[in-house]
Amino acid sequence: MLTVGLEANYEWLVTDQQVDLLQLCPEVAIGKYIAITSIDSGALVPSANEAAAGWQARGKIAYSPKIMNVEDVPREGWDEWYIFDRPADLGTSHLGENIFEAPQAQGHLNVFVNYCLALHRSETKELATLFWQQIARIRPESYVAENDYLNFVSANKALFTSVHSAIKALR
Repeated sequence: MLTVGLEANYEWLVTDQQVDLLQLCPEVAIGKYIAITSIDSGALVPSANEAAAGWQARGKIAYSPKIMNVEDVPREGWDEWYIFDRPADLGTSHLGENIFEAPQAQGHLNVFVNYCLALHRSETKELATLFWQQIARIRPESYVAENDYLNFVSANKALFTSVHSAIKALR
């Protein structure tokens, strides 16, 4: 299954294929900065080696240095990332809190991956509404969530086309 759509300035796709997105399309992250809001359904606490390489954690969110090699990006599944062209500070994560009760405002970040968000599913419409409101507030270049589905969202049209084409070619 591969579903695509458009929301405001963002194109999105959802697939149930198991895809290592960074191996398939390293340009998603190379030269960019990643805010990891979930890794294996929890918060990433950078290891000593990651901290020495420039990774930082604030407010239950891990922030990367400029990504030069995709092998340097921690990933375990049930991961969620916001990707930017420059360093960003997203505020405080509400990981583990009820997403419908957490603040929906600048400086507050809800984590959607653990709710098995899949933008194409009608049963996650309420989650998707909150998700798109959050995307509009923080305006990342791209968003990646990997749970039972891979959700990829990007305002970068060329990047989206590259990812979409690469995933279609796997089918």
